[in-house]
Formats: sequence, C-alpha cells, structure tokens
Amino acid sequence: TLLERQLDFLTSRFAPERIFASIQAEWLQRCRGLAPAVNWVAVDPDAAPFGSLQRLIAASAVQTWAFLHHVDMPVWEPDLFAALSARAAAACAAEAVVPVHGGRRGHPVLLAPKLQRRLAAADPAKDRLDAWLRASRVEEVAVPFPCILENWNDPHAN
Repeated sequence: TLLERQLDFLTSRFAPERIFASIQAEWLQRCRGLAPAVNWVAVDPDAAPFGSLQRLIAASAVQTWAFLHHVDMPVWEPDLFAALSARAAAACAAEAVVPVHGGRRGHPVLLAPKLQRRLAAADPAKDRLDAWLRASRVEEVAVPFPCILENWNDPHAN
C-alpha cells in the first residue's frame, strides 16, 4: 500500500521512534501492526487538517527540525531529504525549509522548532500551514525532483 511504501522509505532514513504519523483512530491497530515503533497519533478525520498537525506537534514534543509531509505525496528521494537537512543546518534564522521545483513550492516541509511552537498555539479552525509559511522566514531549496509537487489524491496538484 501507499502507507507501507511511505513507511519503508521513512524508516530507511529515520529511526522509527522518531516518526510521528497521524491516522484515524479506527486504523491504529492495523498501523501499529505495520510498524510498532512508529508513533501513531489518532486524529479526527473530519477535523481541520491544521488540527492534525497540532496533534502531531504535541505528541512529538520535538526540539529539533522536523519533516512534515502527507502520505499521499510520493517523495521517495533520499537526496531531497539530504538537501533540505543541509539547508536547515545552515539556515539558523529560518523557520522552515521548503523544496522548490519549476518555481513552485512542494513537500516535504522542514519546520524549525520555533515555528512548531507557534503552530501549536494557532487556531486550527481558521489557520492553514501554507498561510503560516507565507508569513514566516522560509529558506527555499531548488531541487530537480518533480515528485515534490505530486499528490496522488488530487489530480489537479501535478
């Protein structure tokens, strides 16, 4: 499945206990069976997407830069993650690092701890991550990977 492919890729790059994934409560048992060491966070599928991000931030208590991307975005390029990480290490004033391809921003997004704290305090009913990123100090990294723009659940995203 797409989820299994994402897990295979992510666990090849990061320790499973450092991966936090939001999932519907009904799927928790199945997902824990797929990857018991991954931190599965139950979220309401009918709630605002920003609320899911806030639940992940609260569950992870991350104190370092953290990648964020959706399961329906097939970004399986190790060099992409390395390029974003390298820019984050050099961009101490940035609040986020985003990949850019063909002049368009994509995923994954790398969030600085200071932005994560601010996002956690936002209003999930009215806030959106893209609006926060437009109002934040963002470092862009030009990448040769069109996959950063793909979204398998949105035929208009490509």
